[in-house]
Amino acid sequence: MRKVNVLDAVDRLTYTLKKVEKFDISGIELSERVLDNRIITLEGYMRFLETEAIPKLSLIRDNLAAKMNAEKDGE
Repeated sequence: MRKVNVLDAVDRLTYTLKKVEKFDISGIELSERVLDNRIITLEGYMRFLETEAIPKLSLIRDNLAAKMNAEKDGE
């Protein structure tokens, strides 16, 4: 990266950080509908983890453990 590009990136970062410091989140209000949608989304992720992801990860773990045990017994 050239010196000019680095200086430009530093300037942009400095500008962005100053802008973030001035940002006031206390004035942000989320509607009931937005909060409900976020809760529904989180519940959906949790159901997916319980029904799909965790069982598949457990199966992968069990298969790896069985393979490692078979290799250990074969030695």
